[in-house]
Amino acid sequence: MQIGLFNGFVLADASQRPEDVMAMTKEMVRRADEMGFDTAWFVEHHFSAFSLCASPVLMAMHCAGYTKRIRLGTGVIVLPLHHPLRVVEEIAMLDQASGGRAVVGIGTGHQPHEFRSMGVGMDERMDRLFEGWDILRASWRDGRIAHRGKYYDIPETVFAVRPVGNRVPELFVATHDTRVMARGARDGAVVFISPGPRKLEQAIAARAEVMAAAVGAGVAEADVKLGVQRYCFVTDNKAVARRAAEQMVHFMRRMRILRDEYPPRRGIHFESVPFPGEPSADWLLENAAIGDAETVAARLLPDIPALRPHHLSIYMGYSWLPAREVLRSLDLFGAHVLPRLRAAGR
Repeated sequence: MQIGLFNGFVLADASQRPEDVMAMTKEMVRRADEMGFDTAWFVEHHFSAFSLCASPVLMAMHCAGYTKRIRLGTGVIVLPLHHPLRVVEEIAMLDQASGGRAVVGIGTGHQPHEFRSMGVGMDERMDRLFEGWDILRASWRDGRIAHRGKYYDIPETVFAVRPVGNRVPELFVATHDTRVMARGARDGAVVFISPGPRKLEQAIAARAEVMAAAVGAGVAEADVKLGVQRYCFVTDNKAVARRAAEQMVHFMRRMRILRDEYPPRRGIHFESVPFPGEPSADWLLENAAIGDAETVAARLLPDIPALRPHHLSIYMGYSWLPAREVLRSLDLFGAHVLPRLRAAGR
């Protein structure tokens, strides 16, 4: 089982500066490299403080310069917003510059305001994803492409830079759509689900949806590679743990409104809008992976036998707590939780 560190680049409020967010992220990746995480993931979002990372490839390339072994992943490239040939070349550059450490995550995207600003119709995103996906695979496999499709008309084109060993990089796809799940399973990609802080029973139900889509596409359940995204925060301080739980509630609220056509916002900051059935901070402290190392390990370890993930991605930067607290959380995770997950995932 692989274990990744997810980086979201959240700008909490006006008291933070973009350079502070970047500095903390870079330090987290440096430490994760030393701790033995398998992958560092870099998100793609646009035009809001919810995430400052407009280019996961650019950030991965930067981190390639000061890390040694950790793989560098796009988590994810919103493929409908990019010409696939640029993605083909940029991933090849990243792979060569990092010594073969590039990992590719792709997805449809889900934020109408991003598509509106980019001039791409939300109703096109599924077809654009599938067509772009075909182009990526063929280009990396063959080192050349000629393609005529609905959105892209590409004459015979050859690539001067290819991934190390002319390989096709490992592919991850993040989705809630069963059509994408089915395509990912057929393609041998890792299909990412994000149960967030929900109970294990709900994560098992999400896994079952992936497996049903895969079996419906003719793929045996044993051949499906599953990725699981989990939120966690490790601290011995009960006040910090409560603050992390409170911030998780706000994070979940903003995640939900991102899908609105016009989400309520103040400049670059989205409003924290309560939603029916949202968890309380008390519920999260009792059920989510928030607390001391023993608590976090106890709440993550059941995922492994129940979900059987190929990849477990950990996100602890959602909290908007000071950098010292987030880095302390990572250190405690690396020292006391990561080894137990490693042992259970063998």
